[in-house]
Formats: sequence, structure tokens, C-alpha cells
Amino acid sequence: MRLDVLLFELRLFKSRTQAASACQLDLITLNGAPAKPSREVNPGDRIHLDTGRSRTLEILELPHASLSKSDAARFYREIAEGDIDLGQG
Repeated sequence: MRLDVLLFELRLFKSRTQAASACQLDLITLNGAPAKPSREVNPGDRIHLDTGRSRTLEILELPHASLSKSDAARFYREIAEGDIDLGQG
């Protein structure tokens, strides 16, 4: 699924256009790299949003239909700063 579509379907942005704009402004990274709106997202990928409130999400599952905001939350988990594996150790 395209990144901009996923961000919209998960109700993280009010429109797909806003999600695409955030990607183009380098406010979104996918697995640690700047991501274009058309990048494909898969379960297990990590998305970092820096849109006022910094958040890192792990995608658990891709939605197959439009979702309510409460239903959308089950498709990702928010990763706390201490949960991020920096590859040290």
C-alpha cells in the first residue's frame, strides 16, 4: 500500500493530500529513510512522523477498507522511545 494512502486510511492525516505534503516536506520517514508518498509500506515497517508531535509507529497490518479512527489504531502500535532498537550492544 502507498505510504500516503496508508497514513490517510489510518486517520493520521485528514486527507491523502496532507499526508503526501508531509512526505514531500521530509516530515515522514519509513524505516529510517525519508519517504516519498508513493513508497510501498508493508507490515513490520516503521514510520516516524515529525508533525508537531514526534511519533514512531510500527505497522502491524494493512487495512483493506476505510476505517473509523478507533478501528484504525489496531493496525499499528506506537513505539515508545525506549522501545526503539538502535542496533547497539
